[in-house]
Amino acid sequence: METVYLPLQIAPANLNQPILPNWSFNLFNVNMGASTHAAIEQEALQTVGSYGKQMGHLAEALEVIIGKLHLLESKELSLSEKDALRIFLGDVAAVRKIKDSHG
Repeated sequence: METVYLPLQIAPANLNQPILPNWSFNLFNVNMGASTHAAIEQEALQTVGSYGKQMGHLAEALEVIIGKLHLLESKELSLSEKDALRIFLGDVAAVRKIKDSHG
């Protein structure tokens, strides 16, 4: 019996395939829930700043208060309370370092 060879091509010659061309998607969608005063919240975000900026101001103010009141040396605070303040101050310092590295 003779062997017959046929030109057989299973895979395409070009294996390039665009994946989701012209698509975009967001990795995060933050839903803060329903606001009882949405107009006030929106105006505060536009004029005062983002939640992150507002939290940064609070963190910096608390850093000043902790230092001025010498809370880390206070005998009225427990060790775990002082540890919480140290962790907080470490976070504030880490954010400051990141901000400084970006100019």
